[in-house]
Amino acid sequence: MSIISVKNLSFSYDNSKPEVLHNISFDIKEGSYTAIVGSNGSGKSTLSKLICGLLNSKKEEIKIQDGKTVGLVFQSPKNQIVSPIVYRDTAFGPQNLHLHKSEVELRTIECLNITGMLENANKSTSSISLGQTQKVALSGMLAIWPDVLVLDEAVAMLDPISRYNIFDFLKYWHKRGRTIIHITHDMDAIEEADSIIDIEKGNIIFEGSREDFKNKTELVNLIKGPKIPFKEKSQIFETEPVLSLKKVDFKYNKNQDKKSLSNINFTLYKGTVTALTGPSGAGKSTILELCTGLLKPVNPEAKVTSISKPSIVLQNCSDALFRPFAADDVAFGPENQGISGKELKARVVDAMEKVNLPFEEFADSHTIELSGGQQRRLAIAGIIALNKDIIILDEPTAGLDGQSRFEVIKLMRSLADEGKTVLFSTHKRDEADFADREINIHDGRIVFDTCKNQQAEELEEMKSFGGIGMLEGLRKSTSSISGENRKEKSFITKFPASLRIILFLALFVCSLAINAPVGYGIIGVLSFIYCKLCGFSILKLLKGFLKVVPFLILFAIFQMIFQAPLEGEVHFTEWKWFLVTPSKLFICLRGFVKTVSAMACICGFFISTPEYDLIDGLKVLLFPLSIIKIPVRYLILIFEIMFRFIPLLLEEAYLIIKTQIIRGGLGAAKGFFGKIKNVLPLFVPLIIQTIRKSEALAEAITMRGFK
Repeated sequence: MSIISVKNLSFSYDNSKPEVLHNISFDIKEGSYTAIVGSNGSGKSTLSKLICGLLNSKKEEIKIQDGKTVGLVFQSPKNQIVSPIVYRDTAFGPQNLHLHKSEVELRTIECLNITGMLENANKSTSSISLGQTQKVALSGMLAIWPDVLVLDEAVAMLDPISRYNIFDFLKYWHKRGRTIIHITHDMDAIEEADSIIDIEKGNIIFEGSREDFKNKTELVNLIKGPKIPFKEKSQIFETEPVLSLKKVDFKYNKNQDKKSLSNINFTLYKGTVTALTGPSGAGKSTILELCTGLLKPVNPEAKVTSISKPSIVLQNCSDALFRPFAADDVAFGPENQGISGKELKARVVDAMEKVNLPFEEFADSHTIELSGGQQRRLAIAGIIALNKDIIILDEPTAGLDGQSRFEVIKLMRSLADEGKTVLFSTHKRDEADFADREINIHDGRIVFDTCKNQQAEELEEMKSFGGIGMLEGLRKSTSSISGENRKEKSFITKFPASLRIILFLALFVCSLAINAPVGYGIIGVLSFIYCKLCGFSILKLLKGFLKVVPFLILFAIFQMIFQAPLEGEVHFTEWKWFLVTPSKLFICLRGFVKTVSAMACICGFFISTPEYDLIDGLKVLLFPLSIIKIPVRYLILIFEIMFRFIPLLLEEAYLIIKTQIIRGGLGAAKGFFGKIKNVLPLFVPLIIQTIRKSEALAEAITMRGFK
């Protein structure tokens, strides 16, 4: 019996554009395991969204058996995260199903255990690696027990052990009678499937059993791509060193007990290709960002030296694209280098051709409409166009079809042959075997390095990027809001979340409402005590207050000019419209005291009450409203989305700034107008990404059972 039936389905994102899918038809039998395969841009992800109802189709085109639920694990895992803490994100779906609290807890534990994320249950979702984020996204979807589980490249970012653990679970899930649709380029995933549907350029070119598909050599080779050549590892390199890390330790915040990286030492050599391997969350991406100067070691004796500033292709490629058209995005870096005219176009054309995105075909393509694989290749093109001597790529082949993967591998070798140095991270064994050298990292330490010479010739210390201070400030803000730096042992954090909210509101409202001198003096003292008990540094509070003092002084000047004096009071000084009297001084003093009191309340509250505690507290405080049939759940969700969106936007701003820094934007700001000039290019990309993320968040909530 068919659980999903697709008949004569065609789809276009815009009536003026060519169809993504052309008159396709197929049936998915209940309890089957189907792999949908095809090249990047063939329409697979579009089909998955149509099946799940995230894109509209005609009623007669897609029919789903009555009462059956469909769950989709997104291709971009960050888009599927709803809550700021790992276990809360997994619990979100079961809570929407109105299950008993014990059942929600049981499902959460079981699904996190399935994906190997149970030990990270209390971590912030913004602090884990992209591979770990993919596991959390899968956990959240499994927790609603969908009848049909659709996986859109859901194991692309995972290390081999994690992938095989997921495959073992999918076998178990399939045996329980559940239906699985796996969109993939992975031959291991294809081996697990009962039937295969192959889509190319929006048309089904094969539909049948796994065995029949494997007998179609030309189709299998199209998925696998050409074989990646094996390269014997070199222990000694005769070329000169170009980049070196010595005694590097790193952790993301000072309250972190364990270092993310410890005693990292290696040297890269000109004209070589080096593979960085290790499980998800081992620290590979952190090492790559240290190599580019985006992060700084925490230990003073560490050295990061290089002949020149490297460029890097970020792991989450969709966040690295912020211009609307493909060619314009590739041109961003060369433009910042002062290149224009024919030379600029030649750079862009060459870079796009090298990643198999022909300029004539893709120059005017909207970046948002490209497939995940095409976006990854475009992000690589943007870095190739910079023409740097050292090129770093973070998981450059994740989500690519076999031919595209081979093209990227071939590109890395051709760059090395040109004398450039390439460092890339990977989970794929054949890619690591292709490299001249392999560095394996586990749990923040180098386990082995096939290169033995490691000569320590002195290179120049790597200089910081121009906008690195802005980047660091945003990263700290994001981790602070998410609760990563929460001081668990502070006195106020021991209170129930609802009591913390009441205490904050009482002090905050009083600090603004009370006008009697004795009253706001007392509130000022109480606010400082509250801030201290929350674990927030008073010195840090005063430093923050000093930043707003110029605005308060401006406010005081306006008071002296425009505020009418009381009748008969003393005039300390008088010059035209500028008049100083006791009542005006009192108003200014009150403004200063109220401002610092309000700041103390806000700083103390947010360091002691991250958003997940705030949501818990609101649930308790708003519970009486549910008794009188007010839909509290919707109100809580609005707050949850709002507080989820604040760190999400900070994170987007962080990624946009990081991308612009990498590609030559946001140079060192000189003076007030220099800083304004630096910030302006961030607004349009941030608005575009905000719209994208809001749409993705709406889709994630829909997929997680919220009605």
